[in-house]
Amino acid sequence: MNREIQYLKELQEVDFQPVFILGVHRSGTSILYKMLTATGCFNPVTAYHLISYHELLSNYHEQKEEHAKQKLTDSFIKNGLQDRGIDQLKVTADFPEEYGFLLNTQTVQMRITKKNVTLFTELCKKIQYIAGNDKSILLKNPYDFPNFLYIKQIFPKARFVFIHRHPLKTISSTLNAFRMILNNKNTYTTQLSEIYDKFYSNPLLLQPLRFIFHKIPECSVVVITRITAKATDYYLKNIEKLPKEDYVSITYEEFCRHPQEKLENIMERLSLNMIKKIDAVSLINPRKVDVDCSVQKLREHIYNSMKTYYDVFHYKRDV
Repeated sequence: MNREIQYLKELQEVDFQPVFILGVHRSGTSILYKMLTATGCFNPVTAYHLISYHELLSNYHEQKEEHAKQKLTDSFIKNGLQDRGIDQLKVTADFPEEYGFLLNTQTVQMRITKKNVTLFTELCKKIQYIAGNDKSILLKNPYDFPNFLYIKQIFPKARFVFIHRHPLKTISSTLNAFRMILNNKNTYTTQLSEIYDKFYSNPLLLQPLRFIFHKIPECSVVVITRITAKATDYYLKNIEKLPKEDYVSITYEEFCRHPQEKLENIMERLSLNMIKKIDAVSLINPRKVDVDCSVQKLREHIYNSMKTYYDVFHYKRDV
């Protein structure tokens, strides 16, 4: 930490152009993040940036960056971490990750607020400085999906890529993700989040949640639906307040059907040419996700809670 402080003054004149990938949890933000990163046109936030945040500048100046990354990747392998545990995305030190985990070290919330915007800005400046180029910073954080107007106010140059997915799929996938991280302590998430680590050691919190998510999952579905509906309502009410040239909106379903076309469309809307030509079809590899039976039972409730969202994106009541 002390080694890092001496280099912070070098960030004063650093500027950055943020591009945010936003959507509700489990909507496809991670695969979109991975694919846009693969174009070579962006500086992404990675697991290394978050886990080794207080050593980024010192490692860079002392030529220890590659060694630190390799050490982190080796630690993942040593702990048997081949993927995130909640999906099949492979993890290394360079895995594109959510900046919300860093914000969570300073505030309870994982979205950008007045209390943590300075920390967020410092993160972006560190990444831009270390990269030594003028590429845009690529950022992903589902918690900021219902927060894009505030982000645009704080960062007027910000641009956005929104991704949407059928609510039955996102709610079911979120339910399963929670079950996984509650069933067994996720070593990868533990390294990213101190709060998750502390939470897991508190049986007064852990055991009731395990009971709710497994024994009475319908209660969990109602809560997840309420959160999802609130976020999508925010999007529908406020998206027209953004300048049309500052955002692009796609659905996960059309992205899976036409990945190359949609990727090229996103790049065109962002006025960028791919530095690295990539085969989007080979990268996306969508998995068949069955909708949990507790979500199926409440599909009418979910539809009624998000009817306008269903209509706007032409989603059917069932999948």
